[in-house]
Amino acid sequence: MDYVMIENQFTQTVEAVSKAAGWTVDRKIILAIASKYVASGKSFDSVKYKEVLQEIKKQSSWMSPLRTTVGYSIAANLMEQENIEHAVKNLLTNVSIMKEAKFRSGNFTFIGAQFLTEEESGKHAHAQSARALFDAIRTHHRFLTSYEDIPYAVLLSSSMDDVEVRAETMNRYYKELRTYNFNAGNELQWLSQVLTFLSPQYDNKLVSSVVTIRDTLKKQDVKVKTMHYPLLGFLAILEVNNVHLQQIIDLYHELKGMKLLKWHREFVLFMAIQMAIYDIAKVQQSLSMTIMSSIELLIQAQQAAMLAAVTAATVASSSSSS
Repeated sequence: MDYVMIENQFTQTVEAVSKAAGWTVDRKIILAIASKYVASGKSFDSVKYKEVLQEIKKQSSWMSPLRTTVGYSIAANLMEQENIEHAVKNLLTNVSIMKEAKFRSGNFTFIGAQFLTEEESGKHAHAQSARALFDAIRTHHRFLTSYEDIPYAVLLSSSMDDVEVRAETMNRYYKELRTYNFNAGNELQWLSQVLTFLSPQYDNKLVSSVVTIRDTLKKQDVKVKTMHYPLLGFLAILEVNNVHLQQIIDLYHELKGMKLLKWHREFVLFMAIQMAIYDIAKVQQSLSMTIMSSIELLIQAQQAAMLAAVTAATVASSSSSS
């Protein structure tokens, strides 16, 4: 990889996103959107991004989560579609279907609505399956399972699967990872959910793979925080080898020196892994387009969850100081 080129692209993309979104948007949102585009090798279209933001304002109410920080992240995803008006309308339709399935309106329901099936005839069934999986997960972790799990419930649910089996498998992964000094909490639950991506059935190789990946990263001075847990799951299901891991480690240490990331070091590993995943997909012929697009959605879900957490923390901070 050409590290100088990556740094230049990131700097230019951050500047472009910042100008298009406006100075009031949290810096973490800007960095997350920019990292997505640089990692995928796509160019950020400032004009189209502004058009999406305008269309969102046109179709949503003042109280809509789309008018909050999370809306800027969702707008970046909607840019991928040709017909912006239809894209926003479809998202709002999906949200309504999610609410019919008893998902409460909020940031994470809007995030999850992006991942509802594109088949019109299957949307309601998908939403109901997602709700069934969400409820099944909650039977194992009643106090831990909350709105943050909605995007993963949508992504991982299928009318063809037994939601109870998938939820039990998630719980088994969660418990086993705890024995390897993974911290309990939402992030570990998301990791356990990611590990069921390829199959709802338990795979005895995945936990050891996640542990090996984490330990290899840490041995080479990569700071792995709880927010990075789901990313380890992506690498495990992709069966990354030592060459791929070293690529991530080298890129991490290069990006760590960027001035733009000096106060936001948590994004360094995120960017390095994102770039590696896209790179792996280009050369790994066994990865079907369907699997890769789904992994992209998982990355988006994790990124959006991070941004939603940023929003919640910002609101809480503002409330306590006022």
